[in-house]
Amino acid sequence: MTDSFKSGFVSLIGRPSSGKSTLMNTICGFKVSIVSPLPQTTRFAVRGVVTEPNYQIVFVDTPGYHKAQSYLNKELTAVAEQTLKDGDLVLYLVDLSRDFGTEEEAVVNLMRPYVHKSIIVFNKIDAVSNKPQDCAVFKEVNSRLPDVPYMFISAENGDGIKEMEEKIASLLPNGPLYYPEEYVTDQSIPFRIEETVREKVFERTKEEVPHSVYVKTENLSVTASKIKAYAAIYVDRESQKGIIVGKNGSVIKEIGSAARKSLSEIFERTVQLFLTVKVHANWKKDKKFVDKMFSE
Repeated sequence: MTDSFKSGFVSLIGRPSSGKSTLMNTICGFKVSIVSPLPQTTRFAVRGVVTEPNYQIVFVDTPGYHKAQSYLNKELTAVAEQTLKDGDLVLYLVDLSRDFGTEEEAVVNLMRPYVHKSIIVFNKIDAVSNKPQDCAVFKEVNSRLPDVPYMFISAENGDGIKEMEEKIASLLPNGPLYYPEEYVTDQSIPFRIEETVREKVFERTKEEVPHSVYVKTENLSVTASKIKAYAAIYVDRESQKGIIVGKNGSVIKEIGSAARKSLSEIFERTVQLFLTVKVHANWKKDKKFVDKMFSE
């Protein structure tokens, strides 16, 4: 590590489904964040670490920022706002393929106190037919935050990612190596299990079970060759439980099989995973339940 080594924490902000989780996974070259076509799937701040000879960037993914009224959504928004304050740099991700709307306006307003430490990254250049500078959302965002530097990328196919990393590193202060060079995330094993199971639930139930899913690892045994975990999938209605379980347990079996495969690849060892589905009525509005979720 040289005297000019750059390091710091970069807070990712963007409206739901702007591509933050895909960007995190592409940057780290490893799956560290849940990816789903449904918005609001990133529930907790997630760290992804990129280390190069001259810099280390610690990315902190946040929930897609939006206005909402449930206790859960208020907590998600609070996480996003606190992450902006704590970061050395703020990376505001904008989806070029979508129009500027009220959610984007809310993010822009949230960004204003942090323009001195921000960079705007316009994502999904592969999804638009015209030049990025001609997209309506680019013009709107750029006119509202004219002094913030910007770049164009595709998180999906990797275009512009290396250039973005180098730009971010140039804006970070000289600092220490926060994590060992081989680290790509500081997520715990229970957290990885819970996020992976949630992802597989989303993949197999689509919009039938929107955001009424919370996964909790209730028992865990870890050895050098095997992980054995018992996890509960919480929903807020009996009808949702039926969807996740499926006829004769068919859906829950698919979820478990897919999750075990992904987790075995992540942890590079055998994973035994046992799933149950539990109902906690209207848990998103249960302050004690949500507070416990965010404190663990």
